Amino acid sequence: MRRLATSGLGVFAALCIGLAGCGTSTAPGVAPTPSAGSGEPSAPSAATAELTAAAQKLNDDTVKVTLESAAVSSTGNLDPKADKATMSLKIGTNSTVDLRSIGPDAWLQATGVPGVEPGKWLHIDGARLSGTSFDALPDGDAAGAGKFVERMADVDKSGDGSYQGTIDLTKVAGSGVSVDVLGGKGNAVPFTATVDDQGRLSQLTIDLTSIDAQLGKMTTTYSDFGTPVTVAAPPAAQVVEAPESLLQALGAK
Repeated sequence: MRRLATSGLGVFAALCIGLAGCGTSTAPGVAPTPSAGSGEPSAPSAATAELTAAAQKLNDDTVKVTLESAAVSSTGNLDPKADKATMSLKIGTNSTVDLRSIGPDAWLQATGVPGVEPGKWLHIDGARLSGTSFDALPDGDAAGAGKFVERMADVDKSGDGSYQGTIDLTKVAGSGVSVDVLGGKGNAVPFTATVDDQGRLSQLTIDLTSIDAQLGKMTTTYSDFGTPVTVAAPPAAQVVEAPESLLQALGAK
């Protein structure tokens, strides 16, 4: 797991996990950038404020989160009010991660990940995942979009419900992104976003080709609002406590 977490793919996976509904942030909001030559923060544009409000709406109801990218794909179902979630990820061609979260408890099952026994669910105290890319339902940003929106800049409304601009990936809290891995190219990455007729963020696409052409685009879709989410704890016979070495690799507290 530690080798995975420190590789370029591992960093990209952590970024994808953050965008797919995990990762930490305070309640979504605009992080003002000081104006040049001034200590005063600049006011957010109307387009930025609209995207911020759209991200906040993802906390109001159940939501399905689907992510597609060159190296990672995932599907998650989140119920912020009931504090429960499921997520399944495929990383590359050989690794998968399944995550279940109910209240203070989380369970992780993986294949093709060093140090994780296939077929077993690893129980983790959810509090220890706070601030990591595997925090399933962070307070105020359950769908994980808020921490990306708050680092957007030069946001323009390009049509009815359509937006574009840049995002500073080096400052996205809990994304697992390393400045060194980004090679100094992550502070102004292009994105596009759409908002549905209910004012909710429905899609966010980050174009990572400016960092590395092989990374392509990463598109997250938010849908199925209001659909019931069912999450069950794994059978006790299949559960073991996560080893401390794994928790440390995940960045747990």
